[in-house]
Parts: sequence; structure tokens; C-alpha cells
Amino acid sequence: MNWQAVQITTQNQAIEAVSEIFLSVGAQGVQIDDESDVQVIAYFEANDQFPAIVTTIRTRLAALANFGIDASPATITIDGIAQSDWENNWKQYYHAQRITRHLTVVPSWETFTPVQAEEKPIIMDPKLAFGTGTHETTQLMMEALETVVRGGETMIDVGTGSGVLAVAARQLGVGHILATDIDEMSVAVAKENLALNPVAADIPVIASDLLADVATAPVDLIVANILADVIARLIPQTVSRLKPTGYFLVSGIYDAIAPDIQAQLNAAGYRIVQKSQMGEWHSYIAQQKEAEPCNDIF
Repeated sequence: MNWQAVQITTQNQAIEAVSEIFLSVGAQGVQIDDESDVQVIAYFEANDQFPAIVTTIRTRLAALANFGIDASPATITIDGIAQSDWENNWKQYYHAQRITRHLTVVPSWETFTPVQAEEKPIIMDPKLAFGTGTHETTQLMMEALETVVRGGETMIDVGTGSGVLAVAARQLGVGHILATDIDEMSVAVAKENLALNPVAADIPVIASDLLADVATAPVDLIVANILADVIARLIPQTVSRLKPTGYFLVSGIYDAIAPDIQAQLNAAGYRIVQKSQMGEWHSYIAQQKEAEPCNDIF
């Protein structure tokens, strides 16, 4: 079995937070070296899940500043390979993968030939943005989209990352889509990926802290596959931006925090119409309690 060492250079005040990031993505333990610069190190199996783990680590590391945690310099080294070199090295792990009945994620450097007519490609060059389509949380969201989409809906994709869910939604038939992300790098990557998918090339992407800078009429769908710590801030923002019969699809929720997120959804006036789980990760399809359930979907 081959292993990759992931090392983050940080400072003492961020050791606990960085260690928690490693543990949340599957590390069995961490090594701390603080003899000179502070290094937090964890080891991961070098398999096809490793690229998604690295992008998740990077996204969560960048998000620490939102919680007042200074993790600088926050540099990542992978088995002696600088993060800037990782974009090319990780391609050996990332290949076309059918995620759901209708959706197959295809890296931009591979040629895609559908096996069945119903198979729709999502062309991705995710680089360092979270959301390759192979991570459990993204798979859960694609399955949730297949459950609720009937065609022609309006949607906001909060924290779009690589743009994978925006493309998936358009491939399934969603009409107008707005994608947002707080990270300017992710905004740029999402725009590049949308351009790789002619069906989704017209989807606008804006920089916004969750829904703070979003000014649209209420939509049919809001989807969010984001850090669990941020979901609590997002939940109350969604209520006024959804149509009364609209659906809020949310993932990125790990075991320990799932009961609290469900309680917060209920407190905001949502009922859980579907809950799914893959490994330690959970997703919810939620709808306002006063909305009449749609028997055609559930």
C-alpha cells in the first residue's frame, strides 16, 4: 500500500483546527513538529480518493480565516511536492467516473464516449477547487438533484467550488442557475469549467459570502455542498430566497454535526423530506413545512 504525506505549515494557535481538518477527511492521526516552524502532518492512502481529500483540505484550510483563525502561512506540501505542482501530478488519479444514472464526471484531458444514451457528461478541470464529483458529498448532491429536478426550475448553487453541481443541474434540465462562491479562485475555476460544458456556458458565477450579495426573485432550488460549519449561517438566509414549494438541498455534513444541522433546519421552518448518507457524510432535501408534499417526487 502506498501512502502520501500531507504537511501543513502553520502556527501554534491553528494546530488544533488544522488537526481537526485532517481528522475530518479520514486521517487516523496527526504528527506535530514544532521545533522550528509548526508542521502538522497526516498520511493518506495514495488511491483515487486522494485528490478529492487534498482539495477538501485546501478549501477547509482557506475557510479558517472566516472563523478568526490565523493559520498562516498555511502552505501545503504533499510528500515533498509543493501544492503548486500538485495540479499536474494528481491527474494520474482522476478519471471519468459515472456518479449517478444520468451523470458522469469526465476530466477535461480525457475523451468521453457514453455507454448509454441517458448518460450525460460533466466536463471538469477542477484544479484546486473542491468538487471533483467523486467525493461522497458531491455524489449525494447529484442524487438529490436527480430526485427533485423535473425540468425548467430556477436554482442558486451556493459555494459552487469547481462548478460541478451547476453543470449537473443544467444537464438534468434546470433552467436558470446562479452560482456563487466566497473564494475568488473558485469563482475563476468554476467559470473555466462551465465554459468546458456548452450546455452550462451561460451560467453566471459571482463572488458572494453565501447569499449576502445575491439579489434574485425566489427560486425553486437552493443547493449547497459546503463546509458544515458554514451551513448554520446559510440556513436562515435561504428561507426568503426559496419559493414556498421550493427545495433546499444541502450536504457537506459529517456524522457528529448532522443532528444539529437537522435541528436548525427544523427551527427555520423546514421539514426533512429526504435524508441520505454515504459513509460518514449526510445530505438533506428540505422543504418549508407549510408546502404541500409532491407525491410525484417522494
